[in-house]
Amino acid sequence: MSVISSLSKRGQYSTVSRMSEVPVTEGLILYLDSSDEASYDGGPTTNYFKPSEGTFQYNGQGTFQRIRSGSYGGYIIRPTDVVYRFDLTPVNGCYYHGNPIPTGSVGIGNSILFTFDYFISPGTVLLNDYLANIEKYNSASQWTNGVGISNSGRTIGVWQSVSLSTTINSVDYYVNAYLYPGGCSPSYMAVDGFILYKNPQIQALNYQSRFVYGPNDQYNTRNNGNFWRDLSGRGNDFTIQGNITWNKDTGFSNFNGNSVANGNKIFRSNFPQNLKTSQLGQGYTVIVVARSTVSGGWRKLIGNSDGENYIELYQNTMGNTYHQDGSGDTLYVDGVQVNQDTYVMYNAGFHCYAATNLNSGLLSNPSYPLTIGNEPNGSPQGTNAYPWVGDIAVVLMYERVLTASEIKQISNLYKDKYGY
Repeated sequence: MSVISSLSKRGQYSTVSRMSEVPVTEGLILYLDSSDEASYDGGPTTNYFKPSEGTFQYNGQGTFQRIRSGSYGGYIIRPTDVVYRFDLTPVNGCYYHGNPIPTGSVGIGNSILFTFDYFISPGTVLLNDYLANIEKYNSASQWTNGVGISNSGRTIGVWQSVSLSTTINSVDYYVNAYLYPGGCSPSYMAVDGFILYKNPQIQALNYQSRFVYGPNDQYNTRNNGNFWRDLSGRGNDFTIQGNITWNKDTGFSNFNGNSVANGNKIFRSNFPQNLKTSQLGQGYTVIVVARSTVSGGWRKLIGNSDGENYIELYQNTMGNTYHQDGSGDTLYVDGVQVNQDTYVMYNAGFHCYAATNLNSGLLSNPSYPLTIGNEPNGSPQGTNAYPWVGDIAVVLMYERVLTASEIKQISNLYKDKYGY
């Protein structure tokens, strides 16, 4: 029996729906779970190394390129991998590329673990075998400590797995993690060849949860700031706006509370990107576990701005039915395919709503943030136009079209907890 079904039924403590519990991980780019404290608090499943297309927040000598296909050393790159290529040249420089780690989120006294796989092209002669490091600085931006890792005689032309760790101390105001092929000037790794870094990840160790339960059984208190954190490892955290309410058994609600000018909502800017086949993507799948508690009015479950028709899932004002705006989506409820505007959402309890799309609707990237529970900020329709009334507990998104069988597996994961 899974962790979910054995420990997380309504009325008991909610538990972590671990990545290992998700039956389908291929192509997963977003995983938000309201019953998982790591999804609030940046816990150990959060990857603090931010994925990019090759340009990081901090960039030294040379250029990384993200690659999404190919076979290297007998390994075929998968859609879920994050792989960076760095071409080696005989130029002296400081080859640091990476991003800062939010020490406030990780916490003083906790350790961080930096892991990745790497592949150095066959025949490469290493002149400097430095690979990566973690650097620490005080509030005056002065270097205080750090830890690095080198190839250290490992076989060239074979995939290798390495890790390094350090503890965050009270003086560590800045902590930066770098992919660092060849170290710093006067230095370089080799005169030619390349190095691949696969799935770099930074996790918090000996992590003490700051997740706080409220004074009664009805409502609980978030204590991590205004973020619903992505557990997919892709870094797609969402911002929580307004006085949205959280409950350990039912997820987020009060999207219609309108506590701020732009309305209550959960959103992420510049997401999604390039998913349609016309954009060289593989289509998408969106899955939301939610319930509706009001009749009448358009109610947005998740989407970009009304009319963009990239992702647009609603409760229709006519009949309170499950509705996608635009064309091309295949809709599912609890893993069973349904037709447009046939399934009544209102007062039906929790259900698993899914939609897949290959290439219909908007064929360029949407202009407005992907938003949960309301219209996006700045939408021409009004930024508080279609607030969801009810609860939203889980959101998953894939950069491919899942099969009906895969959608059914995911629906089954949550049905015991949410009772559908």
